[in-house]
Amino acid sequence: MPTERQLTVDQACREIAELRITRRIDEVIVHHTWKPTAADYRGIETVCGVRRYHQQVRGWSDNGYHVMVGPQGQIFFCRPFARSGGHTLGHNAHSIGISYIADFDAQYPETYAGLAAGQLVVAALCERFELGPEDVFFHSDVSSKTCPGSLMDRKEYRKAVKRFMNGKVKLVVLTGDERPDFVIAISEREEDWQELFGDEDHIAVDLHKHIADQGKVYMRKREGGDTDD
Repeated sequence: MPTERQLTVDQACREIAELRITRRIDEVIVHHTWKPTAADYRGIETVCGVRRYHQQVRGWSDNGYHVMVGPQGQIFFCRPFARSGGHTLGHNAHSIGISYIADFDAQYPETYAGLAAGQLVVAALCERFELGPEDVFFHSDVSSKTCPGSLMDRKEYRKAVKRFMNGKVKLVVLTGDERPDFVIAISEREEDWQELFGDEDHIAVDLHKHIADQGKVYMRKREGGDTDD
């Protein structure tokens, strides 16, 4: 029986916070699909296609991943969290597997608009299961594969997850560009404010695109940082 369903990042994080499962979780393992790539993405049908491949070709009972992330930050819950995954040989019993629909051997992660959405979900999983960023691993840490891609940096990924933890993140804004030049993560932590604003007490942005049916607002940093006041 199909189990995949699409959620917003906010919905996913709220549901994760309320998860009640008896399975012990020691780590979160990050993957990329490699195939399909971001360019191949066709919404939930792509996620269903991954499940069918895992069932019909691999002979598994369900999608091997618990969570999948789309190119624009779409979140899909796949295999139920209560069940061991089918994503990392020897590490499925006590882990959660999350996969980006992408090929990060060929695509730079900073050009992938959904990167931060996945990191937010990983942060929520860490909070729920009392894990730290050091408990976030790449598939390549425990296998000979490059997954989640030779262009992904685990140190930087963990740093992003750490910034998103502890319930401090208030806002994430992407430019909407092919190569996003900034991601805003406004936090109550002083060091995060300093990293974002420097010596300024605010930055100026302009509306770039509003996709109402997806609940997304894309902002572009105003050239030169000039404000109207």
